[in-house]
Amino acid sequence: MDMIVLWYVLVPVLYSECIAGVIINLIIVAANIIKWRRAKSVLISDKILSSLATSRSLYLMKVVLVDIFSHLDLWEIINNPVIFEILNNISMFLYSTNLWFATVLCVFYCVKITNHSWKFFILLKTKISTLVPWFLLASLLISLSFSLIFSLRHLVVEQQNLLNISMENLTLDDRYMYGDYKMDFMLLLIGSCPPFLIFLLADSLLLHSLWMHIRRMRSSSSGFRFPNLESHFSAVKSMSLFLVLQTMYFVASVYLYSAEFWEITTYYVICIVIYSPDTLHSLYIISTNSDIKKTYNSRICATY
Repeated sequence: MDMIVLWYVLVPVLYSECIAGVIINLIIVAANIIKWRRAKSVLISDKILSSLATSRSLYLMKVVLVDIFSHLDLWEIINNPVIFEILNNISMFLYSTNLWFATVLCVFYCVKITNHSWKFFILLKTKISTLVPWFLLASLLISLSFSLIFSLRHLVVEQQNLLNISMENLTLDDRYMYGDYKMDFMLLLIGSCPPFLIFLLADSLLLHSLWMHIRRMRSSSSGFRFPNLESHFSAVKSMSLFLVLQTMYFVASVYLYSAEFWEITTYYVICIVIYSPDTLHSLYIISTNSDIKKTYNSRICATY
């Protein structure tokens, strides 16, 4: 009885979190579209934010729709092997794009804000505006390749027809159990580690740059404030939160695939942890980005 009550609590929490995330991310996309229509140009940071917000909104929307369909009479459609693989492919693609787009955003902030004397870093700093669109395109291609490999492995397992059991007669949970969940875990880990490690490196470089400025200020007797210090503090606070949320997203997603079977309540708790960073980070972006708030508020005022 307690498990049922807990399930009735967790499901609305998950739905509310995902729906709020969809709305928040669509606000970011809408605000950037309005800015583009007015200025006829888009900042590089806005391109990255719009790409990330679009990917996040689609990911969260997919979660809600699939879970709702699974509790309705449409379950038989979702349980179809072809539909199941398509949904699994879409899920892996959006999961990967979220990771890579977030990494591109982190790298962009790191390159624009920090100062290092390394030749590669200087070259990257001068070319970052032209490289970002290629980074985004590469992120899409890598994510697509990752999702196709993930789906291809499932199709191979189904064709092997393990234990002479018809895969068409299995439920989603059964199909996952007859597939090698350890291989799924390894594939997810291999696909997730590169963007996450790059994210950690970019965040570390930003922290290193901040400490360099603090040491210079302490050793200076002039008493003047460094003009970049406040921007560094603001960026570190933002990227520290970003780091915590991305770590939650990465660890919880990998943890979900680390076991062969989860109790339904445990599964929903993990899902809530996985999808909360997409909502919380986008909410933080809106709360700290004056341009987005100003653009969206002016549009609302013009409408009403």
